[in-house]
Amino acid sequence: MKVGFITIGQSPRVDVVPEIEPYLGDIEIIECGALDGLTLEEIKELAPKEGEYVLVSRLRDGTQVRLSREKIVKRLQECIKKLEKEVDIIGVLCTGEFPELTSKKLLVEPSLLLLKTVESLGVSKLGVVVPDPDQIEMTKRKWSNIADTIKVQSVSPYLGEKDELIRAAQELKDCDLIVLDCIGYNFNAKKLVKKITKTPVVLPRTLMARVIGELLEE
Repeated sequence: MKVGFITIGQSPRVDVVPEIEPYLGDIEIIECGALDGLTLEEIKELAPKEGEYVLVSRLRDGTQVRLSREKIVKRLQECIKKLEKEVDIIGVLCTGEFPELTSKKLLVEPSLLLLKTVESLGVSKLGVVVPDPDQIEMTKRKWSNIADTIKVQSVSPYLGEKDELIRAAQELKDCDLIVLDCIGYNFNAKKLVKKITKTPVVLPRTLMARVIGELLEE
């Protein structure tokens, strides 16, 4: 069995894939990035303008990059087209919303998994952590139908801002459940937030990996 992972940044995602491999079993992984092969100047042209849907990812060298969803979605679809010829399942390494993406193979989107999982839990007060301050209002709208109260904090998963993550977690102590709403947050981030808040925390990368592992299991 082969699994494809597409990222809005550059592949390989050495910050994500090694951490989720244990949940996937003995499979071959093929990656594709929407920014693969682009120069820094070309990547800068994909930055969001005022009012555009902001996405945050990383380049191969670990640099954080801000992207416009509208400008990146076509390149993501090209990655799917490339991978669907080779793999059995495709996972999206981003929690942004991409309703226009299509695939001939099963496409696992963390944004939908997160929304449906949290909705099924009947949460009253939801805490959400996102990478960028410009994502806060958009995130409140995204989760507005899922819980009665939404509290959103922003901390980049790519800049090593441990103090900021601690601050954000302290702000969310009164929530029933916390979602780290970006594929960039790792298991250590989850452990830290859970330790501070004493609240269940949902990590998108492992949620997606567990679902893919379930689909692949013999």
